Amino acid sequence: MRIPLGRLLGGRSPLPRAGRLMTRVVECTDRVPELIEHLLAGDQDRVVSVAKEISRLEGKADETKNDLRGGLPAKLFLPVDRRDVLRLVSQIDAIADCAEDLGVLLTWRKMETPEAMRALLRIYVERVLDTVQTAKQLVDLLDPLMEVGFGGKVVDQINQQIDEVARKEHEADKVQDQISKTLFSLEQELPPVAIFMWTKVLFAIGNMANHAENVGDAVRLIVAR
Repeated sequence: MRIPLGRLLGGRSPLPRAGRLMTRVVECTDRVPELIEHLLAGDQDRVVSVAKEISRLEGKADETKNDLRGGLPAKLFLPVDRRDVLRLVSQIDAIADCAEDLGVLLTWRKMETPEAMRALLRIYVERVLDTVQTAKQLVDLLDPLMEVGFGGKVVDQINQQIDEVARKEHEADKVQDQISKTLFSLEQELPPVAIFMWTKVLFAIGNMANHAENVGDAVRLIVAR
């Protein structure tokens, strides 16, 4: 009879617990569309309010991350390198950090969104958060991976999902390229500080997708062991 590996370890495997951290992180990123809509509406008070809520949620994610790291034994009785688990945890956590960074940036000054960027900004955020959600679906597969003892069809599912995360991140990159070109086409119309701030905002948004792709790379290292 096959005994689930997680049961052999007393339910203390760090991999399923990474799923709890990812859930906390997505609670942060789920607030980003609302943040952007308030930005587009020019409602700075609501921007500040949502940014504070994202920071609060990021704090909850940090608590979950610290609990996970604190409970990680020096040696794992798994076909997984401890450093690979820590790398995965770090990349998941970085997604929430980027969401918080975005919120903080938008509280520095009230920003006007050029008309030429508005539709692209919504698409960009949608593509980035789609990448994050796909990364969450990937991390959710780690629990079944433990159940089957790092084998079976779930490994194929995981590898396919890693490729899907990379594909989604590439789609987000293409929109980032479009909106960045649009921004710099307006440099004669916008003050330098606006160009500077928008550049930082676009990078903060895009970095959520970059770290989501890094989550995929970290999972690939784990299943390849």
